[in-house]
Amino acid sequence: MVISMSLFDAAFPLSADACSAALAALRNASAGPVHYSFSFPVARWLARRCPGELTIDWGEFEDTSRLDELLAQLLHPAETDYFDSGWASTEEWVAMASAGFAGTDFDWLMAQLDHRRMQRVWNQLYDAADIPLRWELAASRFAKARNRLRPSAVVTREDGMRTRPRWPKRAIMEPLDDIELLPPRKGQRLIDIAMASLAARYRETYHFNYANPAEVYLADVGCGVRVAVFGLLPEHRFPLECTMGYLLLANGVPIGYGGASALFRQVNTGINVFDEFRRSEAAFLWTQVMRVYHALTGCTRFIANAYQFGGDNTEALRSGAFWFYYRLGYRPVDAAVRALANSESARMRGDNKYRSSVKTLRELARCDMHLTLPGAKASEFFDERWFDTVSLLATQSLAATGPAARHGVSALGPIVAAASTGDWTAADKRLARRLLHAKADRRELPYARLLASHRKLLISLKNACRRAEKA
Repeated sequence: MVISMSLFDAAFPLSADACSAALAALRNASAGPVHYSFSFPVARWLARRCPGELTIDWGEFEDTSRLDELLAQLLHPAETDYFDSGWASTEEWVAMASAGFAGTDFDWLMAQLDHRRMQRVWNQLYDAADIPLRWELAASRFAKARNRLRPSAVVTREDGMRTRPRWPKRAIMEPLDDIELLPPRKGQRLIDIAMASLAARYRETYHFNYANPAEVYLADVGCGVRVAVFGLLPEHRFPLECTMGYLLLANGVPIGYGGASALFRQVNTGINVFDEFRRSEAAFLWTQVMRVYHALTGCTRFIANAYQFGGDNTEALRSGAFWFYYRLGYRPVDAAVRALANSESARMRGDNKYRSSVKTLRELARCDMHLTLPGAKASEFFDERWFDTVSLLATQSLAATGPAARHGVSALGPIVAAASTGDWTAADKRLARRLLHAKADRRELPYARLLASHRKLLISLKNACRRAEKA
């Protein structure tokens, strides 16, 4: 079916009339099926939100032996002999077992898993089975054309696309008052929109799979653009950093996503713009994402890992993604690479036709890039290569306290214990106790803010990592 208006027109309408026409066309648009092997968290979400829409794609199943291992855990004892006999294929057995169930074979399988405990076990067995699914989107409320958040008002782009701000750092630091912590019900609605926007595009991300309905922030950055930021459920948080995903919406239409990890005074983040919206307003949008994270965490440094602009990423390399970050104020951390970038930038300013070669772009992607805001200090940077070392320190800390310490201790506890030294003041220790409680609290953002204020922990942890590297 050909539609006259696209998702792009709904997100970035040239006029109010064009927007109305786009939305009308989108409501009537059909969508082809999605064929994909989703992970267990996404499969469970699909089963709960989209009953009757997914089936097991038996024609794409090359080897059902791992599925057989999963099914064997679900058998009633009286079913075991026939299941093991080989008289029926896995597809035939599932058809018989689900004959009285009001739903598809996929719905039946997920219902069996949902009514039993040991979710971590089911997660592992389901993912190992690599079950191909077919998702019929034609009538689904989560099809791309229907999956949107109703905007309070539609903002048009009468003067064309919004470009990169002239002074990106100023734009990032511009105060942002309209950030709302949503009630859990509205938070779950945004999580559903985020999950569906990726699943319909054969994608998924940890940030959405384990998003916390009780911690969803919605920021209106103007121009019809809103940024939804998702905290993680307590049991899926990382030991030290505070990781939060985000969804970009333009006039309520999901247009991109990403994640960010806040650690002390720095935030590591990146952006993924959906294919339908590439080359639209990426620089403007990315600046607004950083503005939101700066407002939430008070960070003074943003980190972009090399993969995002070409390190072991051919697509990003050939697209010249390095210059996207460079023009927004990011600079390579390696002095030699930074000098090469400055030289290449000067050549491009002198010759509008000059473009860096792929070989040069590969050299430019040899290290991370940082964007530092006014007030950022080099002493506040925590090198991410130390994450492995921190994990080693935690193991050593637990080993020193005996086997019993492994049970009932928070993930952050052994890290703090490994970093603390005799020169910690009573105030340092009180703040550390507050950190331990905040890490396990209903919402994690307060922990990120507290962590940014614990300078003693930062210094002690960096020193402990350096000692461990020399040992």
